[in-house]
Amino acid sequence: MELEYKSGSPALLWKEGLQRVYLFFGSEDRLKHEAADALIKQVVSSDFADFDLELMDVLSVGADAILASAAQVPFGSDYRMVVVRGMEQWRERGKSAEAERLAEGLTRMGGSTCLVLIASAEEEDDKRKVAVTVKLDNAVKKLGAVVKFSALKGEGLSKWVLQRVGEEGKQIEPDAVNLLLDSAGHELLTLEQEILKLVCWVGEHPTITAKDVGTVTASSPEDVVFKLIDSITRKETDNALQLLAEVHRYDPKPQAVAGKLLALLARQYRMLWQAKFLDSKRIAPRDVRSLPPDIAGELPSEGNIAQIAFRAGDLFQLARSYSWDDLTQVMEWLLLCDPTGELTATGFASYRHSRA
Repeated sequence: MELEYKSGSPALLWKEGLQRVYLFFGSEDRLKHEAADALIKQVVSSDFADFDLELMDVLSVGADAILASAAQVPFGSDYRMVVVRGMEQWRERGKSAEAERLAEGLTRMGGSTCLVLIASAEEEDDKRKVAVTVKLDNAVKKLGAVVKFSALKGEGLSKWVLQRVGEEGKQIEPDAVNLLLDSAGHELLTLEQEILKLVCWVGEHPTITAKDVGTVTASSPEDVVFKLIDSITRKETDNALQLLAEVHRYDPKPQAVAGKLLALLARQYRMLWQAKFLDSKRIAPRDVRSLPPDIAGELPSEGNIAQIAFRAGDLFQLARSYSWDDLTQVMEWLLLCDPTGELTATGFASYRHSRA
């Protein structure tokens, strides 16, 4: 079957009964997280999550490993759940064979497993007709559900803001909603960060006002630069070019923009490198503030991800969209572009060493 996910309505996923396999795709990653979390709560007993829930990424596993995990029987829950991220990687022609192998194996999967395949958002995802490959899509449709997560717009986006603010025990004025959308944009992960900042700002006050939004999320040249950095690292080319043009309107000197942009990009990619390293060590984002000493010793003393632990979840998620080779290439490009010498070869070598 094919489904269109609506925010706040996770029960749609099991309305026709729990499916053996789900394939999530589309342009709104935040809603995919919401849906996956809802399925985990529905399927896996919290007392047996260590046994009956497995999180995987196609950057480090293939079809055989996914099917082997899905073949295991649940220990203490009614179903075993396997969540696989990074399925967008298998759209590439050179890797599509893994998708075909997985499609063939799905028919042999037992009835006590719920497999969730998640493709992270890419450009043009709202227009995409094939989630991963035709063969895998058809296999999932036959055995379960292909679920599309479209970007929220208009009234739907405003309702999401109201709902998310309500989850934090607050209310928000209609004018404040409109101003927030104008200031922060329509990307849900960004909006969620701004909402959490606003909740902290208002403290004990029950309502977020337009004045609060204007104070906390007011647009400035710095805001635009940080949005540009986010768009570059999220590989949102069109949006990044628009924001770069906006940055040049604030500062028409290309050399000044280039220096600041390079420094911020270097910092962001260092954070992504650390996030990928910690993820490879099976460190959860919530544990970044209290890392084991041997793991903490592998991280740099300056520009440490623990210093911005509140962003760890987003950094871990974004890091999964990059392979080690991708990050290595980015670091090499940054070194070639470095006019200040701030990114030294020694510093880069330490990051390459941490990959091991």
